[in-house]
Amino acid sequence: MKFQTFGNKNNKAVLLIHTLFTSSDFFAPITKFLTNDYFVIVPTLSGHYENSTFISTADEIKQIKKFLSENNVVSLYAVAGFSLGGNIAYEFFCNNTEMIEKAVIDSSPLFNFPKLIKKYFLKNYTKCLNRIKSGKYDTAKELNKHFNGMGEYQKDIAPIVSQESLNSLVESCYNTKVYKLSQDEREKVKFIYGSKDIARLCKGRLKKYYVRKLKGYGHCGFYRENPVEWAKQFIP
Repeated sequence: MKFQTFGNKNNKAVLLIHTLFTSSDFFAPITKFLTNDYFVIVPTLSGHYENSTFISTADEIKQIKKFLSENNVVSLYAVAGFSLGGNIAYEFFCNNTEMIEKAVIDSSPLFNFPKLIKKYFLKNYTKCLNRIKSGKYDTAKELNKHFNGMGEYQKDIAPIVSQESLNSLVESCYNTKVYKLSQDEREKVKFIYGSKDIARLCKGRLKKYYVRKLKGYGHCGFYRENPVEWAKQFIP
């Protein structure tokens, strides 16, 4: 995992975690806006840059906690994540509620699928990456077939993701626990799903949480179309 930071370290800290097959650049449209008020911490997940391997959600959280400790960040105003990054942000929040004021989880596939379903996704994603790496196909178009309009954001990172990382990434995407939090802790969490996002189907697991439905949007759609407006609505 690699980290970038922006803004004044004396401000409240905000941690942002990107989607599958993107990087910290996913948050470039809102970094300047957020640094007016916050110290912004933006990691690039393991497996999403050269010579790195994604192992597990737990391993990513371990690296986040190490970074925060080494940089004397003892609390976070907010942790926000999208899709896979939302899964990681949610688990990080649930195990560290005492140090985080709020969590914003957008378009996250909080499913717990059986092995057969995970095997299906792994097969499809492997085929997609193999086609991309062959150089014979349009990278963004191939990714859009599987990731609901995310291809333009993923096209630079997906070709460098190894099969070893992909195996673990699928496990992290589709094997997520929903934690039994207290009411006060649940009230700190806001889930966001577009009405056209297939990830919204996991809402049945989130009955005791606040879930914001955004009509007409797909996967990470509101952020992709209106990033600063997203930040204005969900971070403060």
